[in-house]
Amino acid sequence: MKKFIGAAAACLILSGCASASNPGAMAVAVTQQSLIDSQSSLSHAIAAPTVTGGKTTNPLWTSKVSDADFAEALRQSLAANTMLATENARFNLAAQLVQLKQPMMGLDMTVTATVKYTLTNTAGDVVWTKDIVSPYTAKMSDAFVGVKRLQLANEGAIKANIEQLVTDLIAESKTNSQMAALN
Repeated sequence: MKKFIGAAAACLILSGCASASNPGAMAVAVTQQSLIDSQSSLSHAIAAPTVTGGKTTNPLWTSKVSDADFAEALRQSLAANTMLATENARFNLAAQLVQLKQPMMGLDMTVTATVKYTLTNTAGDVVWTKDIVSPYTAKMSDAFVGVKRLQLANEGAIKANIEQLVTDLIAESKTNSQMAALN
């Protein structure tokens, strides 16, 4: 019985408590590919995003991504890429976290985030919509403790998703007449 209790205690110590996602770890910085011109229809044009579908982390269970953390990561990413409007926004961005597919356990943990993005103009007309699916694998070498590795995989999947969003928005702004018409 003592061995069982000792083994159970060791498992609890090694598993740790689940932590909420870190918005800063999910935010994307500006890159050479994501630089936009000040004349772009996206320049300071998107209001603070709204997010649905996230879940709050239960420290006794598994790491999740909350609406507030995802919204903050999106806000930071849009701001870094000069797309976030401080006033007079031309577009509203809604993000629905459709699925955060997580493994139950593993040495390398791959999380796949599926997010439905919808960009509307101020009249409420849909200008652009897209489902973005992005996987990310956190390796055993990234974090020994499983719950931390899952948190890193969650953050990496959301970050990859936001990177794809920024890339897609920039590409779309060059060809979508509804976006360009609002210049």
